[in-house]
Amino acid sequence: MVNGPNGGEWRRVGEGILETDMRCHRLSRSRGQAIVETALLLPILMLLVMGTADLGRVFYYSIAVTNAAREAARQGTYFDPISNTNAYDTYDLVLAAARNEVPADVTLDYPTGSPSHCLTGSPSSWRVYYPTQPNAGYVYICFDGNDSQSSPAQQTIQVNILYNFSPVTPLAGVVGADLVQVVASTTMQVQAQQ
Repeated sequence: MVNGPNGGEWRRVGEGILETDMRCHRLSRSRGQAIVETALLLPILMLLVMGTADLGRVFYYSIAVTNAAREAARQGTYFDPISNTNAYDTYDLVLAAARNEVPADVTLDYPTGSPSHCLTGSPSSWRVYYPTQPNAGYVYICFDGNDSQSSPAQQTIQVNILYNFSPVTPLAGVVGADLVQVVASTTMQVQAQQ
């Protein structure tokens, strides 16, 4: 018998090896259990992390598309007091201003079908006008509410951008979110000499 701290019985001679061996066996079992639990939970945690990152990316691209619509409309409404005209009031210059405001991986272009410039109705009815390819957007530039107007706007410019966002998370397709549709709309009054 060996005395432990404070004079109490600590352990019997010869039993220490057996007790240590049992402790090691318990530790190895709990380590194996932790590895199995981690292996089971890691895919779920990774999907949650990737889903959170995709949600942040949706907000980022939504803000970028909204800024692009606002800057494109501002480009078209700018009044130049020296020339006494709205020199930037053309479809191509307004589209170029929108393209300058989005990240490089976003493609903005004119729509391929009709309507070519003005969207009518509420944004919930515009689903059929979105592009079919991911990370692409259509820019609808409407001068004075007229879809076939070829001259510069005299009253208002409305810029609508319909953008399809493609998430990275593979689980998004399972829940039906393989493409997230983002809409940005801005209407501004054309400036003039007063």
